[in-house]
Amino acid sequence: MATDKPSTIAAAVALSCIGVFGLLPQPIFLGALQDYLGFSSQQASLITASEVIGGALASILAAFWIRRVNWRLAALAGIVVVIGGNLVSSFASSESALLALRFLVGLLGEGTCFAVAIAMLSETRDTDRNFAFSIAAQVAFGVVAFAALPFAVAQWSIAGILVPLAILAGLIALLLAWVPAGSSRDFTAGAAGPATSPLPALAALATLLVWCIGLGGIYAFEERIGVAAGLEPTTVGSGLALAVAVGFLGALAASWVADRWGRVLPVAVALGVQVGAIWLLQGEMSWTRFALTASVFHFFWNFTGPYLMGTVAGNDATGRIAVLMPAAQTGGFAVGTAFAGNLMTADSLAAANLVGAAGCAIALLMFVPIALRMRQAAAAAG
Repeated sequence: MATDKPSTIAAAVALSCIGVFGLLPQPIFLGALQDYLGFSSQQASLITASEVIGGALASILAAFWIRRVNWRLAALAGIVVVIGGNLVSSFASSESALLALRFLVGLLGEGTCFAVAIAMLSETRDTDRNFAFSIAAQVAFGVVAFAALPFAVAQWSIAGILVPLAILAGLIALLLAWVPAGSSRDFTAGAAGPATSPLPALAALATLLVWCIGLGGIYAFEERIGVAAGLEPTTVGSGLALAVAVGFLGALAASWVADRWGRVLPVAVALGVQVGAIWLLQGEMSWTRFALTASVFHFFWNFTGPYLMGTVAGNDATGRIAVLMPAAQTGGFAVGTAFAGNLMTADSLAAANLVGAAGCAIALLMFVPIALRMRQAAAAAG
């Protein structure tokens, strides 16, 4: 089955949405753990981080099995774990039980699905565009999540998040017939892209990791930042739903711009704007200011991702580095969330802004020289 078939790309995009179940609804889940189960911000951030860490570890392990295991069966197993783990977690109330359950869901469920999705998309001809479609789909899921889940949480506590995610995973399972059994590329022949050395891909992967540490530091606490600004949780949810919807446009913009202006200028501008938006997202705010600032942040966040991911996949000559992208993304988010949560004080969320802005700024400093060297190498080869 060709990975460039629209049906196969659609299945990969849907699986990638399962891969971010632990990330996109994270602010709502983190808030629900505090509001309904009485956990502190440190406890709640540790629980949410454990799920993301599990997904990151799954991605690392996938580098060893992704070329040996039947992709369709692996995705099916991951979906079964997500459904079962979410249903069981809905009845858990202790910190230790939720830590273990969410870690296993991330490791055996979400992370496995994400690894298969990334492997499929990395084998398509237009990786930047297809990664942009994947991010757009994830963002669309986030819009629905932020619009609906706060009301479900108000009615059913954490089950208001976990049960709908289990149902969605079951629906995505209907697309498994379009998932190929394995890779259609021959990696023993040599290159999978313009570079045969793994160093450019590894450098881009490191940049992706640092960037996601910054994103994890701010994103997990966006809902708490809105509440601290004096807004009601449901009102914050609507503001975040708007921001995520605008982020959808950012992913589509990346698919349209593609390589028209190379990668250096779009990524540099996008990361610079993110630093400014994150720094402004603090203190007392009206709903309008909160929603607009968050929207700018989410637009350029989702504009940046396809470029970084396409850089990794386009320079992966082994077929194993690209599959580490979920580890860089989810692991970075987990580290950022836990780091910012542990730096916080009882009366200030400023650590989230600091970690977020620093991650984006450092990623910018890392990416520009990497991209310039890649462009020079491509010019020399052409």
